[in-house]
Amino acid sequence: MTAPMHMHFVLHAVGIATVLLIVAYFIFVAGQRSMGFVSAFGSLLGTWLIILAIAIVTGAVTAPMFGGKPFGLDLPMHDPHWTQPGAPEAPPPAGEPAPAQPETPPAPPPSGQ
Repeated sequence: MTAPMHMHFVLHAVGIATVLLIVAYFIFVAGQRSMGFVSAFGSLLGTWLIILAIAIVTGAVTAPMFGGKPFGLDLPMHDPHWTQPGAPEAPPPAGEPAPAQPETPPAPPPSGQ
């Protein structure tokens, strides 16, 4: 069973990727007009931004396959215990038994010396 898809998550990822691709385009154009190290660095930086944009969109689109987590990673913004440190644990889903409490032996009676 997969988590429901949040369209805002995908829209934000596409928006960020669009900005990264626009910046990559301008870096490629500037790199072509320059020579030497700056040209190579511009090509490398532009390629890195394209790879990053693809990874962001891929993470947003495949998040439902991994339980609502991008690439299956436990990110702090997706875990309710990170945002609410004192929050109690959620009860188990319907149909699953509650975890058994560990049995502790009774405490020995106090010695009356």
